Amino acid sequence: MKIWLRFEYLSLILIGFLTGIIVAAAMMLHGIWHIITIALLCICFFIFVLLTIKHRKKTRVVLIFAGAAILGYLLYCVFVSAFPGRIDIEEISPSDRKQEMAILLLSPGEITEYHYKNALYRLDIKREAGAGGVRWWNMPVKALQLKRNIKRMDGNVCIRTGENLYNKLSEALGEDFGLYSANLFGPPFIETTVEDILKDGYNKIVVLNNLLVEQPYKEVVDKKILKVIENSGMDAEVLFTFPLWNHDALVSYYEQGILEKTQEISPEQVGVVLVARGTGKRVRHEYPQAVNREQVFYDKIKESIMKNGYESRKIRIAYLRHRQPGIGDAVEYLLDSGISKLVIVAAGFENPGLDTEWLLPRLLDKIDIPENVDTVIIGPWGDSDLLVKALMERLDTVDVL
Repeated sequence: MKIWLRFEYLSLILIGFLTGIIVAAAMMLHGIWHIITIALLCICFFIFVLLTIKHRKKTRVVLIFAGAAILGYLLYCVFVSAFPGRIDIEEISPSDRKQEMAILLLSPGEITEYHYKNALYRLDIKREAGAGGVRWWNMPVKALQLKRNIKRMDGNVCIRTGENLYNKLSEALGEDFGLYSANLFGPPFIETTVEDILKDGYNKIVVLNNLLVEQPYKEVVDKKILKVIENSGMDAEVLFTFPLWNHDALVSYYEQGILEKTQEISPEQVGVVLVARGTGKRVRHEYPQAVNREQVFYDKIKESIMKNGYESRKIRIAYLRHRQPGIGDAVEYLLDSGISKLVIVAAGFENPGLDTEWLLPRLLDKIDIPENVDTVIIGPWGDSDLLVKALMERLDTVDVL
């Protein structure tokens, strides 16, 4: 009898352990592998139910199963944290070394279709930087959220914006410069782009920051670039341009957009919400300078439109996540102040992505905005001509041009 009980408990622990692993895997995998994990999960649950029915002490059975399942889940999290989505680097042997500089246009970017490896890459960058609330123990949950949100996003907008910006910048630079493009969160990835640059024979790389502020991702980007260079065995010089938070051209982009969207009514009837990304406490504590620089950028936009007659109290800064005031609070305040037009400005975002294409519209849908109040959205600076101007001037400051 004792031997049989031990076998039952051992079976229960094993089933619980496998269930935890399969649950975590089902959250992260996609396609046929997702279907397989769901089928295995159903089998494990069926065996657990049978063992529970046969056993007298059902509470003990449930607790043992739950404990083993949690252990299996955490083990899977440890595994994916230790072996994140990595980009395979091939052997690099350029046939000809070039003295010119290669320009690497670095944007946030976005993955527009869910793949396990790409999702793990994106989540690992967030985890390393301490951003997005990603921790080693919740990566499967974050992957599941990412999977669902990507389905609701218009990925074509993200792709077109990246391609348009690259083409505009390439035309502005001319044929004398090698221009490459890489994204933080989606393809083309930093590692593969740096690999291409080295293969083409460049030993000087200028990273052109299409970023409002560098932090909290600067160290992550440095590490990825330097790792490729180190693995290649080649000597290469890397130089970064200054981020864009203090460039007047981008302030002008939002000023022109607001004026264009509200030209038919009096500025006193307009309410403006400058939407900032919002960062968690950890990032704000470690990089206070980055937070201050973002604030300077929003204040400059506010000051520029106030010169055109817009009232200070009807221009609010709101955060998409992590910080207050939220978008709902800012909109409600403006509605109470008596406006006939509401302008939502994605001022804290460089290009379209999950935040602007899915989360922001979703939050606005939850707000009860009267029918007599016209609402318009001004998106990120994306592929604006003013952005191209700003990037060209950033290159000029490091003597590339």
